[in-house]
Amino acid sequence: MTAVPALRDQHGQSWPWPPLAPEAPGPDDGPAPARCWLFFLPGAFTPVCTAELGWVDELASRLAPAGVGLCVVAPDSAAVLRAFGEGLGVRTPLLSDFWPHGAAARAVGEFNEATGRPHRTSVLVDARGAVLARVRAGAAGQRRMEDHLEATAAAGGDAVGWAGPDAPDAGL
Repeated sequence: MTAVPALRDQHGQSWPWPPLAPEAPGPDDGPAPARCWLFFLPGAFTPVCTAELGWVDELASRLAPAGVGLCVVAPDSAAVLRAFGEGLGVRTPLLSDFWPHGAAARAVGEFNEATGRPHRTSVLVDARGAVLARVRAGAAGQRRMEDHLEATAAAGGDAVGWAGPDAPDAGL
């Protein structure tokens, strides 16, 4: 039997599965997005995870106008994620997949049983939790923002803010 993910953000707020918005949105929160990228980190405070978090806020702001959310998901406790996020100034929600251990990563097929951590993968899910797209770390060990924007467009979403070489106005 697969455990239902019981996610909490870095402030202790509960998030349902799939995590499109917190269970008790605040007064300044807009409507929940229709889809959300789950940006899995194998662990906080590692060099690659720290480097990737350097651009997640920008990615989140570029996806939001298209109704696509972004949540970082890691196997660390909410307290660890709070210290990690505050130290880096990250505004994107950091969700703890601590207990049941790895349940969110398992729900989308990204839990590495050998290491006890998620794969360094991002998974785009809809409101039912169906997987729409995946972005895996490249040979350099890091994912790229451009890959998320391209995958969003390929999954039928507007890749707002995409300015890569294949963007509609590229080279103008």
